[in-house]
Amino acid sequence: MTIAVGLDGTRDGWVAVVLRNDRVTDVLRTPDLASVASRFGAVPTAVDMPIGLLDGPRRAADVAARAQLPGRASSVFPAPCRSVVDAYRAGAVMDHQAANALSRRVTGAGLSRQTWALMPKIAEADAQVEHGAGLLEVHPELAFHRLAGHRLAGKRSWNGVMARLALLRDVGVVLPTAVPGGDRLAPDDVFDAAIVAWTAAGVHHAAGLRSHPAETTEYDRDRPVAIWTRT
Repeated sequence: MTIAVGLDGTRDGWVAVVLRNDRVTDVLRTPDLASVASRFGAVPTAVDMPIGLLDGPRRAADVAARAQLPGRASSVFPAPCRSVVDAYRAGAVMDHQAANALSRRVTGAGLSRQTWALMPKIAEADAQVEHGAGLLEVHPELAFHRLAGHRLAGKRSWNGVMARLALLRDVGVVLPTAVPGGDRLAPDDVFDAAIVAWTAAGVHHAAGLRSHPAETTEYDRDRPVAIWTRT
């Protein structure tokens, strides 16, 4: 039996979608990534969060993802630089003003408030990778776009929700109508985690995964900095 896990951030933690043989068996709310690792072990696990951070210009992975999402490019927030995340994890940067100033000094570009709002989860994922977790970075909007082959309606619109659920059903990923604690989960948290899990499950298949950019030349901790989709 093959297992894969996809994770998306929520207001109070993470939602995890677990696939066994490409079929949904669990939708779980979890407070942290470490709990998922201890429960499922070293199975293919992907997360909707930047993995691989650089002190330099915008990551090639972000540029490649944005180029494939006409009209939706803004959904790919530029990843923070390595220095900002390291300073945040060390407790040296604790507000947006300080993080923005440090980012400008190191890279010449500021840090958006949207990215700053994600900093706790970016730092959490970074810590997991530092301790050996083989997390893959997946951007749900890019994954859905490539699966559909065309631009989708906004993911919080009725048409957008139904289109994404239909795409998941077409590849055998059928989400339950109710999940424990689901009253605290936004619909897009769940279907985003589901497409992330389906992407991670590509590791088990001959076609495998595709990196963006196709040729990765940037590395962090000896890992290629890339956003992944399923081929």
